[in-house]
Formats: sequence, structure tokens, C-alpha cells
Amino acid sequence: MSAPAGTTATLTLTIDGREVQAERGQTILEAAKAKGIGIPTLCDHPTVEPYGACRMCLVEVSVHGRTRLVTS
Repeated sequence: MSAPAGTTATLTLTIDGREVQAERGQTILEAAKAKGIGIPTLCDHPTVEPYGACRMCLVEVSVHGRTRLVTS
């Protein structure tokens, strides 16, 4: 699958002050793991469907000056 015209296939995230490249569709958790950055989780296991109900993997996301908490 290719990125739509005028967009890039990667995004730049800042996690704990470090710039991290992520591919579109990749979760924050996956991008962090790829760079060796740990985010605590309970449901991140290959045999368990990600659910996010416990909110253990909350991260702060800032976009255009607005900040919110989301599951990674």
C-alpha cells in the first residue's frame, strides 16, 4: 500500500525527547519498541487482542499545540 499523493509514508514522533520514525499505520507502541523505548502494557502479547481498557499504556500526544492522553 502506498501513501496518498502529497503525504509521506513515515511520521516523526518525539518520545521521551528522542525523535522516532514511524510508518503510517504503525502504533506508537510499535514505534517505541522498535527504538528500544519501553511503554508499560498488559495486553501487548501475540495471543491477546489489544484492548486498552486498563489504560496502562497511556501516552501524551500533542498535535498543533493541543495535548491529550491516548492508549499507545
